[in-house]
Amino acid sequence: MRRFCLLVICALLLMGSIPAARGEGLPDEHRVKLTYQDTTQANGSIVRLWHADTVLDSVDQELEDIAAAMVEKYASTLQKPRNKTTRNSRLDVTIRYSRTGTKWLSFLVQGRVVYHQKLLAQSVESRTYDMETGKRITLEDVFPADSQGWSVLQSQVKAQAGAYFTREDAPSDDALSALAALDRVKETPFTLHGMSLVLHYPADVLHQDRHSLMEVTVMYPDIRPYMGETAQAQTDNLTLYKTVALTFDDGPRRVNSSLTLTKLMQSGIRATFFLVGNRISGNADVVVREHDEGHAIGGHNWTHANVTKVSGKTIQQMRPRLDRALENAIGIPTRYNRVPYGLYVQMIRAKSGWPLIQWSLDTYDWHGIPAKRIAGTVTNQISDGDIILCHDVKDNTHDAVPLIVNALEERGYIFLTVDELFAKDGVVLEPDRVYFHCVDGDTSLKKR
Repeated sequence: MRRFCLLVICALLLMGSIPAARGEGLPDEHRVKLTYQDTTQANGSIVRLWHADTVLDSVDQELEDIAAAMVEKYASTLQKPRNKTTRNSRLDVTIRYSRTGTKWLSFLVQGRVVYHQKLLAQSVESRTYDMETGKRITLEDVFPADSQGWSVLQSQVKAQAGAYFTREDAPSDDALSALAALDRVKETPFTLHGMSLVLHYPADVLHQDRHSLMEVTVMYPDIRPYMGETAQAQTDNLTLYKTVALTFDDGPRRVNSSLTLTKLMQSGIRATFFLVGNRISGNADVVVREHDEGHAIGGHNWTHANVTKVSGKTIQQMRPRLDRALENAIGIPTRYNRVPYGLYVQMIRAKSGWPLIQWSLDTYDWHGIPAKRIAGTVTNQISDGDIILCHDVKDNTHDAVPLIVNALEERGYIFLTVDELFAKDGVVLEPDRVYFHCVDGDTSLKKR
């Protein structure tokens, strides 16, 4: 018996050193609390400064210093607002964070100057830490010096950064080569997410009058083989977690979409927004914020009309119109679409050309139900690989976001964008094909 007890104790001690398995709760190293403080300057402009509270005071202090430096850089440049409405003059210094593995956290500190809904300037600085030791993780900690991963990053910088704002001013080959130079890539702000590494570039490095971000996203399946041993372990999220994609339809809408974005930032997750094309121009700054905060952007048709009542020609005209609206706002077009009311048959018949993203879990938030009921629907029905349908335009949905995120993370889920959800299994989205969820490569309609 004594020998058996010793074996049990040894087993328990060993388990304490093993990373959390699928289904276990969120590690303390991954818990972050974000708060903010507003300051109204003498000329009526506003500075909103966010603060991060983690398990490590040293991390909190470094992030605080970076954010304070951005306030110092921009606060004195704010103009006097022309009125006291939401179209004012403000500086937002935010701290985005994302989780990977069991103990790595990435942070992106963003300083954004907005004057009457126009983005005038933006700076970003990133940090990734081992939250167990406090060690800062650089790209050179992720990839060995002789790794092929560096050439993958360089080629993706050229391809993806070169795809922004091409209608206005296509960058020269020399400019793209300079941006993708190895020394420059090594110094570029980066963050690690559930299934991707993202390099962050202010668009004005290639397009003088554009101040949004160019996001270069590289999926883990394309680069994990080239990572060092520790980085491979801390990006092995499919072993550690179940996966889910949170999606939002019908926006953008100024108030409720903005509230949803803030809740997502505080929760440390990225989502996917399906936007109605004719709602973009009047809310372009909201769309820029959605993109610049790392969320994926899809189409939700040009209008929210029932496609059974419009012609095939009208359906075919939707994509170029929606693409132009998005390119004017964020510099890149849609990659996929979700048809209003889920009427994908008509889209396929008309050959819309979009991959069509459906859902596998409907929250029914469109009924206007309370936040707790929205979250309860999710927790009662969730399964691995689900795509959750929400609507950021509804009044209660933003309050449901932290309830959903907290509940699912405690159950061992990690949140992915739609792009990440399919990329994890090597699924390539094809035109005029329908996708409902993704688990082990299965994207078909899920039977409940």
